[in-house]
Amino acid sequence: MKNNKNSGFTLIELVVVIVILAVLAVAAIPRFMSYQRDAQLARADAAFASFKNSVQLYHSKWLTQGEPNGVVAYGQGDIYPSKAGYPISVDEAPRVPTSEDQPTIRGEDCVKLWNALTQTDLTIRAQHEGSGHVLPSNTDIVSWYTGNDECYYYYTPSFTIEEKLPILYYLPQTGELRQTKEGASSE
Repeated sequence: MKNNKNSGFTLIELVVVIVILAVLAVAAIPRFMSYQRDAQLARADAAFASFKNSVQLYHSKWLTQGEPNGVVAYGQGDIYPSKAGYPISVDEAPRVPTSEDQPTIRGEDCVKLWNALTQTDLTIRAQHEGSGHVLPSNTDIVSWYTGNDECYYYYTPSFTIEEKLPILYYLPQTGELRQTKEGASSE
């Protein structure tokens, strides 16, 4: 006597497998998405740490060279110190307004400082280049300066206008560095 049973999956078995796969996908996709954001935040932290360390090393070099007013032999190019010995300008002496004794910065100085002090593969642009906005950006870092002569560096890859971006502020007159997360306007 021959047993002629069809072998294969029943409809119920297929539905159960599909439901299990759907549940796994729903649970796994957000987890993988957060890994990508965590990787971007870690890259921003590493880039900002590199800049912070470079500023501190520059200041240490300034102190060991006897607090010169001119170029300090550190980084790429001629980097000039502020009165307190922190990097303030590249390839030209800092500008000192006649009404003050403290040098001032311009936005281009912030971009030049980043490039002269750090050796990363990150791309950087001044905020006014291109659209004039922080986002959307085709570079990794967008930089400019605030009204109180403070450079800022937004880390922009894969961030949207609705999100808070990692940002580093640098005040060359005092060497103060602070890292935070802030929103960027598209206007």
